[in-house]
Amino acid sequence: MRNPVIYWFRNDLRLHDNPALSKAIETGKPVVPVYILDDSLFSQHPLGFNRMGNHRKNFLFESLLDLSEAIEKAGSRLWIYKGRTSAILRDIYKEINAEAIFAQSEYASEEKGVEEELKLSVNLRLIDGSMLFTPLMVPFSPMQSPFYYTAFKNKVWELGPLVRPLPTVTQLPSLNELEQSRPNELFVPTKTNAQLIFKGGENEGLKRLDDYFSTNAPLHYSETRNALHGKDYSSWLAPWLANGALSVRLVWQRLSQLMPVNNIEIESIKTLKEQLIWRDYFRYLMMRYGNRLFWFKGLRSSEPSMFNDRETFEKWRLGQTGQPIVDALMRELFHTGFMSNRGRMLASYYLAKELKVNWQWGAAWFESMLMDYDVYSNYGNWAYQSGRGTDSRVNRRFNLVKQAEKFDSDGSFGGKWKQ
Repeated sequence: MRNPVIYWFRNDLRLHDNPALSKAIETGKPVVPVYILDDSLFSQHPLGFNRMGNHRKNFLFESLLDLSEAIEKAGSRLWIYKGRTSAILRDIYKEINAEAIFAQSEYASEEKGVEEELKLSVNLRLIDGSMLFTPLMVPFSPMQSPFYYTAFKNKVWELGPLVRPLPTVTQLPSLNELEQSRPNELFVPTKTNAQLIFKGGENEGLKRLDDYFSTNAPLHYSETRNALHGKDYSSWLAPWLANGALSVRLVWQRLSQLMPVNNIEIESIKTLKEQLIWRDYFRYLMMRYGNRLFWFKGLRSSEPSMFNDRETFEKWRLGQTGQPIVDALMRELFHTGFMSNRGRMLASYYLAKELKVNWQWGAAWFESMLMDYDVYSNYGNWAYQSGRGTDSRVNRRFNLVKQAEKFDSDGSFGGKWKQ
């Protein structure tokens, strides 16, 4: 058997613009594509809900099925397993006498823990692939990255042209021997008949990108971004960006190709790019502060005035608080697995600062429900909105009545999700 390399798919479920996969192919060795559904994904939170709820699970399974089909067209096969990630990868590595495991870098503690376990017994090659501005590009070390978003944005904004997205992989050098050696240990994601507002997979992500840019919606994003619902008020790209079915560099490139003709269009492109920079910013925060972003105190030194009030949390979670705009938002999340940008700000603010319930509980519920869950953005945003992160105004308040009047003036959103 020839010495192959393993390609370990993580949050990069695509063949277009995949730097780590391209590095694996450049070795000239047979590439064994592997994805592992770690047992931790199927655990239950102490509050009684699944760590990965059905919306997120169905979107992930659809993404894996789409990736599997794409890899088959490229002449190989995606091997999907369920279990303990480090143990499975070590077993495969030893069994096929692999030369190395290539994978996309991740920056949160659980993901880093798996990497450290693997490094003890395998040749693990990690490549940045989920960011616009990698640590090799920025004028600061991750441990000295700016605390506040504006300072971070200003430092990366003027770095010049980004690396162009890599071409789509159309052929994978395969290792057919594995097909006979481990067929009974594979996990096959089930096709879903769920009525999802998004369908998972690289093809659907690229289609949404094309659909969005075929309209003038990106040029009016600054006017629509705070809406709670409606056609193209959002880019709707977040679910595919979250699990890597869509490359963030490709989105940035498409934005850079637009030709604005007035201030609204200039501002809209700038605002969309800033939203993409937020993703990088939260990754650098995780690199700098590690597990502190998950602590009850967050990145602050004081104890928060929040409590483990289970009854109040359940009312918030199920949309039964009596606060109309928040209840409508929480019902939307429960039934669809999605919530608008403005809605997330209001829902998290209300739980942490008005109801004074442990913000970590809210972040965990969003982790379970959101199809576009991303550990960096989810916990970074929750800490921010709860006053435990990097908001320079830790006591920022929202008047929810005025917010509803401004962003749901005709009551259509509240009416849509009225119990």
